[in-house]
Order: sequence, then structure tokens, then C-alpha cells
Amino acid sequence: MKSRTGIELFLSALKEYNIDHIFGNPGTSESAITNSLALPEHKDFKYFLAVQEGVAMGMADGWARSTGKTAFVNLHIDSGLANGISLLINAFYGGAPIVLTAGNKDIRKFNSYRSNLVNMVKEFTKWSAEVTHIEQLPEMTMRAFKEASTPPTAPTFLSISANVFDEITDLEVIKLPQISNNFSPDFNSIEILSNKVIESDNPMIILGDRISHSNSSDKAVEFAELTGSKVYVSSTSEINFPTDHKQYLGALPNLLPKAKEIIDKHDLVISIGSNVFDGFFYIKGQLFGNKTYHAHIDSSASAISRNEQTNLGILSNPNTALKSLIVNINNNIDGETREKISLRKNDIHKLSENISSANKETTQNKFNDHPMSAHRLFSELSEVLTEDVIIVDDSVSSRQALMATNNFKPKKLFGERGGAIGWGMGATMGVKLANPNQNVIGIIGDGSAMMTIQALWTAANSKIPVIYIICNNKSYRVLKTNMQIYKKEILNENNPDYRYFAMDFNPSFNFAELANTFGLKGIKISDPNLIKKHISESLNSTVTTVLDIDIDGSV
Repeated sequence: MKSRTGIELFLSALKEYNIDHIFGNPGTSESAITNSLALPEHKDFKYFLAVQEGVAMGMADGWARSTGKTAFVNLHIDSGLANGISLLINAFYGGAPIVLTAGNKDIRKFNSYRSNLVNMVKEFTKWSAEVTHIEQLPEMTMRAFKEASTPPTAPTFLSISANVFDEITDLEVIKLPQISNNFSPDFNSIEILSNKVIESDNPMIILGDRISHSNSSDKAVEFAELTGSKVYVSSTSEINFPTDHKQYLGALPNLLPKAKEIIDKHDLVISIGSNVFDGFFYIKGQLFGNKTYHAHIDSSASAISRNEQTNLGILSNPNTALKSLIVNINNNIDGETREKISLRKNDIHKLSENISSANKETTQNKFNDHPMSAHRLFSELSEVLTEDVIIVDDSVSSRQALMATNNFKPKKLFGERGGAIGWGMGATMGVKLANPNQNVIGIIGDGSAMMTIQALWTAANSKIPVIYIICNNKSYRVLKTNMQIYKKEILNENNPDYRYFAMDFNPSFNFAELANTFGLKGIKISDPNLIKKHISESLNSTVTTVLDIDIDGSV
């Protein structure tokens, strides 16, 4: 066995684990990394320099979610790590497989204000540890990648003492184990749930992002059609079910009374791969009453019956469980029940059509508004979107209008999740790097865009050709809509006096000028009739384009 430095061992491990993209912002404690990456033998690594750490985290999140592979991020000591934590939170709550690392001071400087980096991030990682000696490096690097990539996937963190990379060892890289993720459900549970489905008069399905993580969308469609179930999603951060399907009824409201009103109409609710009800505001009560039987299928044990009553929990890969249910139901269902399901599906189709008609009517009513409505913006977008375009949605308070005017297939939209703004600027580039032959459009709220506007420099520096559509409503509009909820639903005020303090941008941001400053193409748009023209031109461009579009910010 040949001797080598810790940094050579570490980079060999990254190659063994098929890492060729590194997202990061380096510092002095990462000198060994940058010094080695400059060598010709490491030219296969592509290093994407971010000048703000949130951009690197957003890029890694978008890349990981689009590829389904584990992303790698390297930040700098406590200060750089602190800047990345905001979007680490999004990645954690979204279950993105990311290995995050940061260099720390030499362990021999333990008494010289050396920070405990593990403590900084352990609440937002699946597993975190510090490597202080080279003998720990192979096994702990392997574990970080293994934990991140094993369902339920989530970020992991390694703090690496500066001395480790300079120490000499003859240790080898530890290969990642081949772990089967297709773990099967308990057969008795499948039989119980199959019988409940067959007996149900009004079943409903709630789908979450672990449907997408397990590539189960097709099976979810097959199951919904077989059972005649209404389909809701717990969020629209992934497209877990085709939004133009006639049994799709949209996102479950995130306020308990409205969600409960829907739930109570059903005798059976099946949650699959979902954080069932995760709204921000506390409102007394439970989502599921005694008249509704709730079953939850998930690869995450902690998600099952986490905060809502569950009658039957099935721990399984969602894809495997759905396959088992489909076989079992087909083997036991009779002709009379199939006919009942067929009639039920007709009723669901009418309900779906009514929702679609209502969305079209809302769009039409807002079509000629001035300032331009978000509905008008996204209606124009819908007319130029082609099948090869992927949307990165960080539109925040404009998301409802986007979903009301456009339909999406799985893997064609990735949305923000977790609550921290600033995700979309980096994520758009990450998704583009994962799909270099497809057009990627990031739809970003102006407040979120400004949080990580440094992403424009990375787009220019790394020559990543994406399109940003900035929804410039000149405010933190989402805070205004949440203030209305707070006043009405939490304080129960009948005639609320809304005080939108510190929520408006004056002066407003000029993103077109900012783009031009970085050598990109920036265009300011206030006339909706120009939207299709500029989007079409941008789709055929090889230069990052920022379309700064003025929209109505009223609530």
C-alpha cells in the first residue's frame, strides 16, 4: 500500500463515490483542497465557485434533486458554514442528499477559539461528525455519503480539521455499500389496506415528495385510477402526480380548518411519502376525525403519525408498496366494485374540470390588470413553454398563480421547500448543470432573488446559461398574505387593521441593471405583450438572461 496525504485520500474517495461537481466557497482552512484541485491529475473535478455560501447550497440542492444523486459542498470554517445554514435548512426539510463539509482549525489549536462546527448544523443534518485524525477519514467519509444517500435521504456534515489533509497514511478508500432501497411492506398490512380500499365509498390520496424520490409517480397514477381516489398533494415542491390528470385536485390547504373540511368528506385517506400536515400556524384541533380511516405509507418512519392520527402505518419504499397494493386489489376486487369506482371517477373528473374552469376564469378576470397580474405573466409563459423546459419555482407568493395557469409532469418542476428564501437563484443553476441539454427557467420572487443575488456572478463566471424570470412585486408579499392569516385566523379579528411594516421595497430592485453589471443580459418588462417574445428569444440564447418583470404586489 502506498503512502499519501489526507487530501489525496479524500479526493480519491470523492472520485470513488462518483463526485465530479464541487459547489463551494473556500477559505484558509481549505487550502489543501484548492491547492490540490489546481493539479492536472484532478482536472476532472468541476469546481463551481459561489461568492455567497447560500448560492452553493442552492446549486447543490437543485443538482441533487434533479439527478437523484448525492451532491457535494465544501464551505469554510464557522463563518462560511453559518452563511450556508439557511439553505441547509431547506435541503434538510426537503430530504436532499447532500454531503456538506467544512474545514476547521488544526485540532492542535483546540484552545484557540476553535468552533464546534458539528454543533452548528446537527439539528439540520441526518448525521454529523468531525474528523480530527487521518485514521478516521476513510470510514467517516464513507459514512457521510452512505447516510446522505440512504432513504430517507437528507444532508450530512463532516467537519475536517486542517491537520488531517496534511497527514500521511497508507489507508485505502472504503467503498460504498450497495444498499437495496426497495424494502417491502408487511403483507398483512397490505391486505388490511387493500380491503379498506375495496370497501371505501370515498377514498382520497395525499402524495408527498418521497413519491418523487422513489420514482413512484407512475405507480401513484395507476393506484389512483384503480381505486377511483381523489388526489391531493401536501406541497407542490415536486411534481409527484401529473397536474393535468383528471383525478388531481391540487394542493391540500395548509390551514387546518380548510384542510379538515376536505378530509372530513372522505372515509379513507391514504398518505404516501408525505409530511402530512406541516403548516406554519397553530390552530387547535386534529386533521383526522374518528370517521376517517388514515393509512400512511412511507420510507421515513419518523414521518408516519408524526403529528396526526394514523390508523395504519406501513414502512416501505412507496414504489414497492404501491405495486403490492395494486396486485392485491386487482386480485380481490369484483365487477360490481369496479363499476362503482368507474362512476366515482366520473364525479372526480367533473370536480377537476370545475377547478380548471375556475382557474381559467380567475386568469381571465385578471388578464388586463395594471400593474400586470401574476396570472397574466404565467399565462403568457404557458404559451411558450415546450416539453424540454424545466421550471425551478421560487416564486413564493406567486406560486398559486403559476400552478393555476400551467400543467407540469414529474421532473419538470422543482420548487422551494423549507421556508428559507434565496434558494431559487442557485437551484436554477444546479438543475441546469444536471440537465445541460434542456432549457431551465428559474421563476424567482424579488425578495428571494435579492437574498442570493451573488448567483449572477457564478452564472457569469461558470458560464451557466439559464433564464431567470423575476416576479418583481416590490415587496415581501408573502409576509402580507401571512399577516392577513395571522389577523383573521389566529387573532380572530373581525375588521383587521393590517400594518404591513417593513414589507415593501423602496427603492425597488432593478434586476435587469444588476444582470448587466455582471455581463449578463438583463431586460426590464412591464408590458405583458412583450413577455412571450423575450422568453422565446431567451430560450434560444446561450447567455444567462434575467427578465425583470413588474407585477402587481397588492393582496
